[in-house]
Amino acid sequence: MDLLVKATANKFKKTGATKKVSIPGQMENQYPVYSIPLSELFYNNQNGRINTSYKQYQAEKGALTPEPGNSEYNRVFQKLVYDSNPQALKDTLDSIKQKTQQEPGVVLPDGRVIDGNRRFTALRMIENQDKIAQSFETIILPLDSETDEKTIKELELDLQLGREERVNYDPIDRIFDVYNTIKVTKLMTVEEYKKASGAGNSKGINRDIRLAELILRFIGIVSPGGHPVDKFYLARELKLDGPVEEIESTLSKMEDSDKESITDAVLVNLAISKVGDGSRDSTRVMRDLKINVLKNPKQLSHYLDAVDDKVDTVVDAFEANPVKSASDLKLVLNKPEIKPEITKFQNSTGKLIRKGKNDSKRKKALVKLQEIRDSLDDLHVEDFKELTIDENFEAKDVLSEITDILYKLKNDLKNEGGKR
Repeated sequence: MDLLVKATANKFKKTGATKKVSIPGQMENQYPVYSIPLSELFYNNQNGRINTSYKQYQAEKGALTPEPGNSEYNRVFQKLVYDSNPQALKDTLDSIKQKTQQEPGVVLPDGRVIDGNRRFTALRMIENQDKIAQSFETIILPLDSETDEKTIKELELDLQLGREERVNYDPIDRIFDVYNTIKVTKLMTVEEYKKASGAGNSKGINRDIRLAELILRFIGIVSPGGHPVDKFYLARELKLDGPVEEIESTLSKMEDSDKESITDAVLVNLAISKVGDGSRDSTRVMRDLKINVLKNPKQLSHYLDAVDDKVDTVVDAFEANPVKSASDLKLVLNKPEIKPEITKFQNSTGKLIRKGKNDSKRKKALVKLQEIRDSLDDLHVEDFKELTIDENFEAKDVLSEITDILYKLKNDLKNEGGKR
């Protein structure tokens, strides 16, 4: 039965508290808090914090039908919420045991919890441990999970990310949520997502879309077939956020005619770095490749010639054995017939990186200037919108100082060049 109908019929106890939530088109913004038995509620399968984890579950065992109470659906989602951040769950559990539930949740009339998953999980654990029925203190919003999908997503983002006490998503979950909401389901535009999530500007959201597209390209290489977006969980399992963030900007801005082939070679290199000896992390590997090859025209001109045929061999191996997990990646790349090609790939890339490092030592000042240029190029006027008046004046002073330094350096270089 509809929870609002039950609440109107006094089936649930009012706590006396209210919670303010603004919904477009609704005059009411203060909602009464009810104490609702856990048996009436179920997790939100569209929760951005655990969406990639649920994608993995679906890939392995199939989709689940939402069902309240002590259902298989709720048991699976309870584990997903717990596994997403065990320490945060433990802290919430301890807090509720000591002080009871302090912050009301938000649910829909069908029983779907759209805010308060960690509190809901902690109460379910207490109920299971103590064998005493627990209740979730929450408001009930008059929204339908199907017809009001966009409004519900806006509320989720506002409640989870748009408040001062917000806790950010895991990087991969954030990237997926942005891409899924804007590009896949098309529930929101970039501007709408920015507003709902409380982001200062749209630059980070647009970058998350580019990161997602690069991750999807990686998934298309290592796990061809099907829809790459349904396998986004691989990005979390393989911890791709750091290395992909390291190379995205350089690859996106690249104007080389072989950009597409270079991108595939870099992503194959990333895959190979995930099955190394563990002495170097993938982010460091990508940084070395970026600085010493991708940003070094002399070494970049030789890059494809050095690795192209090895890339084809690795891609063919994945075509024959699409990966479904991080362990599958290791199995494919450790096959005896492909191991020699991977060794050649690593040796060829390593040689170019070492040459690039030698160039970088000689051109240290130039490289540093290029890095400063790239950093400044990433800044836009909208990045400064959140500054106070005093901070805005300070930013202008810093820009003036940078201009003076560059003017003097440019003159000094000009005079130095004239002496040679």
